[in-house]
Amino acid sequence: MTTRRTLLRLLGALLGVTALVLAGSLAVVWGTHRTADTVRGRSLPSVMELSAVRTALVRADTAAITSFQTRQAGLVGPGEEYQNQIAAASQSLAQAAEDIGSGGAGSRQIQVVEGLLVTYVGLMGQADAHYRQSGPGGLATAYAWYASRLLHSDGGILALLDSLLAAQSEALEASLSSGWLSPAATLLWAVPALLLLALLVGTQVFLRRRFRRAVNWGLAAATVLLVVLTAGTSFVLVSKGQLADAHAELAEVRRLSAEQSTGADREGIAALDELLADFCPPSDGCQVTSDVFRTGTAAGSPEAASSPAAPVADPDVLRRAEEVDDQAALATGATSGAFVVLLLTSPIVFLVWLGLRPRIEEYRYRSR
Repeated sequence: MTTRRTLLRLLGALLGVTALVLAGSLAVVWGTHRTADTVRGRSLPSVMELSAVRTALVRADTAAITSFQTRQAGLVGPGEEYQNQIAAASQSLAQAAEDIGSGGAGSRQIQVVEGLLVTYVGLMGQADAHYRQSGPGGLATAYAWYASRLLHSDGGILALLDSLLAAQSEALEASLSSGWLSPAATLLWAVPALLLLALLVGTQVFLRRRFRRAVNWGLAAATVLLVVLTAGTSFVLVSKGQLADAHAELAEVRRLSAEQSTGADREGIAALDELLADFCPPSDGCQVTSDVFRTGTAAGSPEAASSPAAPVADPDVLRRAEEVDDQAALATGATSGAFVVLLLTSPIVFLVWLGLRPRIEEYRYRSR
């Protein structure tokens, strides 16, 4: 076998594996960047918005029932807090619909929730109208009851939101553990990089023995660029870790939101109990109605009753939500930095060719 043929085979192997390294690194960085961008722009916000919708609706219901129970509805109707929370819920629901997109099961569920929310607001509006016309009790209390049941019952608004939240959370967890963020994707660029490193070192050893030269500077520069390229591509691991941190912060946001929702729900159920008692005392059979309302609600469960949640301040939730977005932004920033490294190290192919070309030219017309 001639030396020139060996050099040509080494050159072909080096160029082929180099192209594989560059293509694999580019694919993984691009795929991770797109995944991180989708998680930041759609998946994480959709879960936070749906949690915000749930909390706002529970607060709105509590505010309205309390207004009727305390007789303030004669002056302010369901109240300013009710109006503000309904507006916040509608805005968050619209944003969640935009984040989730159209055409899927999630989009259809949101449309159902939007329709039920219109019905809920209409029932509360009827309760307000009858209260202003006839005073407390009667149809005013009945419509307020129907509205709260629509919110809390099995298949009601909160149940649909919980189902949608569970589906979005599962989709988020799947995107953080599969595809371009899976361990297999790491092998796509790490294995070729290690193979190229071995080829570069082996070629250096061969050239040193065959030509008695200590270092081939072209291949040495290519080796340095390979190390830089590998370090740059490893930014995808940093991005994956930051997305995991964002997911952990999101779990804390959901926990705090659930505490807010549960606390407000307890207040609302207590106010509804008093409202029903004024209109229809337990001795007349209305305790059954109250018990039916409690069935299936988080705030009415034995666990919730025995372990009251501490009040959670809105700033705590907002701060956590900002941290979720900050971590997700760092994840997309890490992959953007990887793109720059890939661009700067792309001349590695030229350096490999430049390192072996002079040796190949020496054996153009002779073989050994």
